[in-house]
Amino acid sequence: MPRQRPLCATSLTRAPRAADTACVESRFLIGLRARAADPIVRFPVLVVLYLAAIGLTVATWLGPWYRDGAFWISEVTARSAHLLVGLLSDSLLHGRHVSYDGFTVEIIGECAGIYEVFILASCVLAYPAPMRAKALGVPFGMASIYCFNLLRILCLLLVGRHAPEFFDFFHLYFWQSTLIVLVAGVWFAWIRLFVRR
Repeated sequence: MPRQRPLCATSLTRAPRAADTACVESRFLIGLRARAADPIVRFPVLVVLYLAAIGLTVATWLGPWYRDGAFWISEVTARSAHLLVGLLSDSLLHGRHVSYDGFTVEIIGECAGIYEVFILASCVLAYPAPMRAKALGVPFGMASIYCFNLLRILCLLLVGRHAPEFFDFFHLYFWQSTLIVLVAGVWFAWIRLFVRR
């Protein structure tokens, strides 16, 4: 049986031809398509693309509304935190400032969990799931992050009042890393509750 030559074989004894270059390009494109179809490659690439799309949309087209919305969300978060702290003790509310027994925090846009919602929404949209599950996943994630954020603010008020030397550690390190774990946990819970039924 004669030895068959591969379709895209090139000879080392002759100069490369245009057909050889096209063959290498087609191999590259086939390999690229195969890698793009691989879920391990596709998911993180889509997350970054969705996150960039959300960020660019917010920054360019929704800029003024986003700033007003972040301010509004911060005020709602401050009011909710004030009501929650009020269950434990007397608290004061002045705009976005919440006071607990003399210790005051200001709730700004970064404290409201907005960026965590952007990350979670990107993960939900990038995951291969039906649109119905994705449509349920974003509000589920928003509500989960909002409730957890209120718990975080309550904890920070308690730590700031009773152990102020630990406030920076909890605010800058503990809760920031916990929010990353929370986003991953809410995403896994969404997959379990809404996608894999």
